[in-house]
Amino acid sequence: MPEYQSLYRKYRSQTFGDLVGQDAASRALQGAIVSSRVAHAYLFSGSRGTGKTSAARLLAKAINCTGRLRDSAEPCNRCQSCLEMTAGSALDLIEIDAASNRGIDEIRDLREKVNLAPALGPFKVYIIDEAHMLTEPAFNALLKTLEEPPAHVVFILCTTDAQKIPLTVIGRCQQFVFRRHSEEQIVSRLTHIAREEKVQVDPEAMALIARTAQGSMRDAVGLLDQLVPLATGPISLDGARSLLGIADPRLLDSLLDHVLAGQAAEALAELNRVYAAGAELRQVVRGMMEGCRDRLVAALSRHDNVTARRLSGVLDALLHLDGEVRRHAEPRFLVEATLARLAVEAETGTAIDQVAPTLTPRATPAPSAPRATPAPSAPRSAPAPSAPPPPSREEQAAPVAGWSEVLEKLNRTVRAAYLDAQPEVDGATLVLWFRYGFHHKKAQEQSAQLMPHVREWLGDGVKVDYRLRENESAKPAARPASPEDDPFVREIVRRFDGRVTRVKEVSE
Repeated sequence: MPEYQSLYRKYRSQTFGDLVGQDAASRALQGAIVSSRVAHAYLFSGSRGTGKTSAARLLAKAINCTGRLRDSAEPCNRCQSCLEMTAGSALDLIEIDAASNRGIDEIRDLREKVNLAPALGPFKVYIIDEAHMLTEPAFNALLKTLEEPPAHVVFILCTTDAQKIPLTVIGRCQQFVFRRHSEEQIVSRLTHIAREEKVQVDPEAMALIARTAQGSMRDAVGLLDQLVPLATGPISLDGARSLLGIADPRLLDSLLDHVLAGQAAEALAELNRVYAAGAELRQVVRGMMEGCRDRLVAALSRHDNVTARRLSGVLDALLHLDGEVRRHAEPRFLVEATLARLAVEAETGTAIDQVAPTLTPRATPAPSAPRATPAPSAPRSAPAPSAPPPPSREEQAAPVAGWSEVLEKLNRTVRAAYLDAQPEVDGATLVLWFRYGFHHKKAQEQSAQLMPHVREWLGDGVKVDYRLRENESAKPAARPASPEDDPFVREIVRRFDGRVTRVKEVSE
């Protein structure tokens, strides 16, 4: 019985024409091959499953191909060198997994062998996958070889996190960024593979696979590979959802409704129904992220900043949860605890009580027991002495301008924790006021990333005091002089490449 070969390996790109969705990088590499101007070091960066390693192998195959036409960059895939590289047995192609070979000893071994002549072709190609995992001493050892490489050596560093690559290394490489694939590109490729494998897949199921893969062609082909042996006939949308453990979007929409409306018990009950139906928890979290993102965009289009602030906080929590689910020993408890906390914060927070009635309604809302309408409450007690009233607009004007510049220097994940903060400078102390406990706690966890930028702004002796407001519902939050200066608005405009076209005053 012949050995089974996974669809991803079987349909890995063997020519530049097969390299889907990376036209700019493909054209540049082909031009370098045809003109014999191949660099000695490349850095391929981008999300997982976007073709970085496939492109690296194609480059290695093309520059060592003995049957390649002079005016073409495409390897012949028939000569001995091409056949060996396709089979993974070529001595002139050395692949190193930096995730498991990340120390200086491995790089020293590489440096000792790099001067050996190629076995068959004109070039010896080193592909270092997940290069950002190398240790600092290993990078330093590699740097010397990158500065003065032998003429017969080509290095290709592949990484999903280019920010962790030292600038000294990046400066010695030609860098190409590999983009996520669009859903249309993934569907087109999957349709081709299904046709070659003589498998019938409904268009709706193809679209589900493409959406679930989140831009990764490798993940998409892997999901299709899971469906093929399990399907007894044409693969339908419901069949694909059941086999892949993907929850019905309507159930996830209902789950998100409960969380945003502050209904913790109902949210946990809905989560249990989704889990009992066989849905994978990570797919549940990702589905909720998509729904929350869609609602955030809708709120921004309505210029509803109150709703947008709450949705942004929930989306940030879900993004963090997505990264923790696969590493946690009890992922179900983690998801339950997070959703319950978000729902409790929504129930006790001022903003969410006001925006809950305007949330996107479900297509077929299920009947639920009516909630008691609270009677008008007596005025709340005065805030504790440790929580003074918010500074006036004039007092805040100067700090907000500098604070916005600090936010711009933070990466997206850290910045999200500080969008809710209202800054106040008190001598040598920067006081950051927070309305929500989640942001207050999250910001303190990210303090190490914030402090260098605050010192640039206010000096080396500055201290940061994190404070949580009490009874914030009794008074409006201070606003910046211009809506465009609001750090939250600026972040949303940057993230979605938008612009402020109209400002409408709304009651909070």
